[in-house]
Amino acid sequence: MGNIQLAKEIRTAIKQNNVEKVVELIGSDMELMNIVTPFGTWLHVAAKHGKLEIVKRLIDLGADINRRGGVFGGGAMNEAASKGHLDIVECLLSSGAEMDVSEPERNPLFAAILGGHIDIVNLLIENGIDIHVKYTGESMKNMDALAFAHERGQKEIAILLGSAKKEVYNDTAQNETTEMLDYIREHFGPIYQTISEIVPGSKVAVHIHIILPTKEQDFITLVTTGMSDVAMDETEESTGVKYAELVLKLPANWPIRKDDMANNNHYWPLKWLRMVAHIPHSYDGWLEAGVILPNGEPPMPFAANTALSCILLKETEAGRFIDSVNRVIDFFTLLPIYEEERQIALQKGSDYLIETFDEYGISDVLNLKRKNIGLDG
Repeated sequence: MGNIQLAKEIRTAIKQNNVEKVVELIGSDMELMNIVTPFGTWLHVAAKHGKLEIVKRLIDLGADINRRGGVFGGGAMNEAASKGHLDIVECLLSSGAEMDVSEPERNPLFAAILGGHIDIVNLLIENGIDIHVKYTGESMKNMDALAFAHERGQKEIAILLGSAKKEVYNDTAQNETTEMLDYIREHFGPIYQTISEIVPGSKVAVHIHIILPTKEQDFITLVTTGMSDVAMDETEESTGVKYAELVLKLPANWPIRKDDMANNNHYWPLKWLRMVAHIPHSYDGWLEAGVILPNGEPPMPFAANTALSCILLKETEAGRFIDSVNRVIDFFTLLPIYEEERQIALQKGSDYLIETFDEYGISDVLNLKRKNIGLDG
């Protein structure tokens, strides 16, 4: 059977809700399972047509639930949300599907608003989708979900989104956080997900915001908030950095789902981001560009799959944020380095090391197997 004919038969079987036929045609061929047709993957097709049992079977067989495709160029959840298939959106969420807000066309919340599916809007809000992300392009300017609902005449959905916003902005501290989040979205991109913490007795609670790759930025960006809730040095004589937040860049394919965090090979960058954010508040010190933090002494590799063993703090392109009460908040990028590179910095200074990285074309994006310039003699 030719590829075109096979594709037609699979699509027909999905539309007819013939579960066994779909399984028989695809078999164990994972390439065929995740092939992207003009209609998206087979999971896109099943989600669009509301075929819940087929969606479940495809997921069980190993379908990539986050593969992009289809009319909107997003995930299968986007197709289900646009057509009002609440049960399939629920299924995809429970299976760990991402709520992609990198572009308005991929955002399932915008898809649900466009279709007028308030039940799906409510479900997505309950599952923590970012309702504040704003988009600017050919058809919209600085538009968030609430503005989009008003534009599309979806009054009930607009009321629901408005009440959700009130819950988020219900106190001064949260308003300050929102001010910071707007700055992060402007300088780093839409926030896909936030990993929060509750630490009894700690001065601050550090939140890690995940920003997915885009066409312009082929990497995942992690940005903290909460570290700057308390000054690193509260003495009036202090002339150094008082308030700071941190940034760490990961490869675009880095595993960041909740289940991935059980593996230290995946978790250690997030662990160190949080640890570094707590250092000034746990040890009465402060951080600034050029500081190097070793993983023990002598430094040990962060994980079994890399020899990187130290963290260098450097200035980031976001620069400084000045909030509404005139607090100056610096952003520092965490750059994992080798012990041999730390020795270069100790001998010649951190600025020299950073300049050498630039000469070698070493970027801020984590590369587990990158060249160790400290071994270059």
